[in-house]
Amino acid sequence: MPDLSQRDLYMLLNSGREQLWLAYADLGGVQLSYANLAGADLTGATLRSASLIGANLQGARLADADIAHVDLAAANLNGADLVGANLRGANLTGADLTDAVLGGVQYDATTVWPAGFDPEDRGAQLAEPQIWH
Repeated sequence: MPDLSQRDLYMLLNSGREQLWLAYADLGGVQLSYANLAGADLTGATLRSASLIGANLQGARLADADIAHVDLAAANLNGADLVGANLRGANLTGADLTDAVLGGVQYDATTVWPAGFDPEDRGAQLAEPQIWH
């Protein structure tokens, strides 16, 4: 899938489609705060360093997505499928993770979870620190 501009994303999000298919899209660094992505298919997508503050991702498919360093503060991830996603360095402060599927999710010491949330109880795995040579 070709890279999408911010304008392209705006048009897609306002197209009136009930479900958005963005599987394997490169959305790194985009501004999607407060976007309605409920039910979207973002399987394998790259969202690295994007802003999804307050976004509605209820029921979205984010399996194997690269969500490293994404700001998901106050995002609705209720029922989202995050199996195998990379959440290293993500900010999930105040996010709704009710019924989110987190099996095999990779996170690190810099990942910020909602208060009182235990990611390992939900199947997430603390990743080994990445060493750059």
